[in-house]
Amino acid sequence: MAILDDKDTLHKPNSYHTIILYPGCENYDSLSNIMVPFCHDLRNLKEQGLIINNIRWNFQFYFSSDWKFLATCLGFNGAHSKNFCPWCTISKSQQGDLSKEWSISKNINKLVEKNNYYEGHTRKPLFDMIPLDHWIPDELHIMLRITDRLWSLLIAELMEQNLFNDTARKIIIDEMKRIKINFQFWQDHGSKTWNYTSLMGNDKVKIQQ
Repeated sequence: MAILDDKDTLHKPNSYHTIILYPGCENYDSLSNIMVPFCHDLRNLKEQGLIINNIRWNFQFYFSSDWKFLATCLGFNGAHSKNFCPWCTISKSQQGDLSKEWSISKNINKLVEKNNYYEGHTRKPLFDMIPLDHWIPDELHIMLRITDRLWSLLIAELMEQNLFNDTARKIIIDEMKRIKINFQFWQDHGSKTWNYTSLMGNDKVKIQQ
């Protein structure tokens, strides 16, 4: 937990405070049980504020995590589901429709009243005191996932156009060497499918630069 208004020190590790240490499984049922006291305190802070030296402090809460944990706490589908967006009602079949403009259209209060008010939602949001436009996915994980998808699409396109040959593989490997990334292709002897080195976070950053 951190105070976002403290912009001068927000980026420093000492500005973040551990509220809960939880060694169990990351699933909705377990989280909903262990977070009862914490959520109760958050609701009180949201509704009543905090009085310090006769000054009342009001709070706006934000929630940020990787997509999987965010969806779990929201009681929502996974990222690969038909209804995959925590904030709007788009479905997978509508992704390519550029005539539509999608915005944050869901309301947390509707989900509190009825858990499945929107398609894809099956459980009550754990942090129902936080409006949906304050639920923010972790930028790092999004960047890593986008990089994975772009890379897999590049390889798939080379294969579709019959360009995934020794020459193409050598060009890719040589470029990886130039930017100091240890990267190799290899072919599985049984299935004859091609595999390649999984890129780590720092390597993905180098590729994008």
